[in-house]
Amino acid sequence: MENIQNLINFDVKQIRTLRDRISDSIRDSIIEGKLVPGERLAEPDVANQLGVSRTPLREAFLQLETEGFLTVNPRKGAVVSALSLKDAEETYQIKSSLEALAARLAVKCIDIKVIEKLNEINNEMRIIANSREKDYKEFLELNAAFHQMINDSCGNEKLKKTIIVLRNQTLRYNYIYLSLISHLEESVMEHDEIISVLKSEDEDKIEILVKNHGENARKALKLFFTKQANN
Repeated sequence: MENIQNLINFDVKQIRTLRDRISDSIRDSIIEGKLVPGERLAEPDVANQLGVSRTPLREAFLQLETEGFLTVNPRKGAVVSALSLKDAEETYQIKSSLEALAARLAVKCIDIKVIEKLNEINNEMRIIANSREKDYKEFLELNAAFHQMINDSCGNEKLKKTIIVLRNQTLRYNYIYLSLISHLEESVMEHDEIISVLKSEDEDKIEILVKNHGENARKALKLFFTKQANN
C-alpha cells in the first residue's frame, strides 16, 4: 500500500477530537477513491504513519464501521468496504422515507432565516454545477449541509440522529451520483423546488418531494451499478 500520508489528508495539529479528525480524514479518502474497496488498513502501520496512538485510531475505525466505510477485524485492523447496489438501495430507501418525514415535521416551524440560508447554499451549489471544473467534494459538502438544515428543523432529536448515520452511509454513493453520473444540475433544480414548497408550508407536498428527491438518486445509482455489472 502507498504511504498512508500520501493518501489521507491529515493534520495532527487541527483542534478537534482526535477520533473525529481521523474518521473525517479516512472517510474523505474513501469517498474520493484514494482508498479503494478491499484495501487493508493495518492498525499499527496507520497509527505510526499518522503519528497518533492506536486508541483513537481504533475508535475511528469503529465509527467508520458503523457508517459502512470499513469492515473491522480486531486482530487485523480494517478493510475498506465494497460498494454494493443492495447496500445503496436499502440505505436510500430508509433515508428517503425518514428525510421526507423530517421535512414534513419541519415545514410548519422552519425559520425564514433557515430558508434564506438554504437559498444561499443552493446558489453556491448552482455556481459549482455551472462551472467548467467542478469541485465535487465541495458540492457534496454543500448538499449535506442543505439537507442537514432541513433535518435540524424537524424538532425530533432521535429522527435527526438516525438520519445523520444514514446520510454518512450514503456519502460514497452520493459522490458517485453527483460526479460519475453527474447529476449536479438536477440536484440544484430539485432543491429549488424543495425551498419553494417549504415556503408554502404544504406538508403533504414537501414529504412527497423530499422522498422523490432521494428516490431519484437511488434509481440513478441502480442504473449505474447495473451498467457496470454488464460491462
